[in-house]
Amino acid sequence: MGSGQKSKALEFLKKGYDAFTDAMFPPGYACLGCGKELKSEFHERALCDECAEELPFKTGKLCAVCGAAIYAGRLCRRCSQALPEFDKAAAPFFYDGLAKKFVLDLKARGRLYIADYMAEYMYRYFSASELTADIVTAVPSAAKTLRIRGFDHTELIAKAFSERAHIAYKALLNRIKHKKDQTKLGFSARYASVSGSFEPIRDEIAEGLNILLIDDVLTTGATASECARVMKKAGAASVNVITFAR
Repeated sequence: MGSGQKSKALEFLKKGYDAFTDAMFPPGYACLGCGKELKSEFHERALCDECAEELPFKTGKLCAVCGAAIYAGRLCRRCSQALPEFDKAAAPFFYDGLAKKFVLDLKARGRLYIADYMAEYMYRYFSASELTADIVTAVPSAAKTLRIRGFDHTELIAKAFSERAHIAYKALLNRIKHKKDQTKLGFSARYASVSGSFEPIRDEIAEGLNILLIDDVLTTGATASECARVMKKAGAASVNVITFAR
């Protein structure tokens, strides 16, 4: 067996082993940060004390609309120049450290149970805020992404959040254009790239509905803003956004 074939075989075996251990050992018995064994009372948050202290909670002055970190004033530079279509966005964490690990473990490594822990933190943040909603929905994934990944991570988070908040979940949007890689795009280019990416699911958005839109991470806010624009055009009274990280 050549070195290339050997490395592929080892990678395949490792993936199989990871899937086996995820199935055999329920989430919560090991810290999702460092892997240390947890006591039963830590099951809900799935982190040991040391890792819990390292979570990048959002602190300091934040933009009143998008939640970005600011030094002074009420709005960040972007929102002061042009407000997004959503009314307000909030997130418990900065996208860094353990918060980033949670997101990548869910999306890239397929550890679906992590959606429950993300939803728990998001719900606690939501319940302590002034945000309200009649219905919870999620930013839909593209069909191509679903085929590759095999699951919709935002839907998993949104449904888990819905159960905790006792607010009904409903799919309100279809993604009709595949999301391009936005990592190298500037602010304006990101907004342009998501324009026309979504459409409302027919007759699902009732007139005057207050919607809470769920996503994993908010970066520029372009995707959330486009979703909000489409839903408001279809009759929504307001669209607030809550994500795990910002």
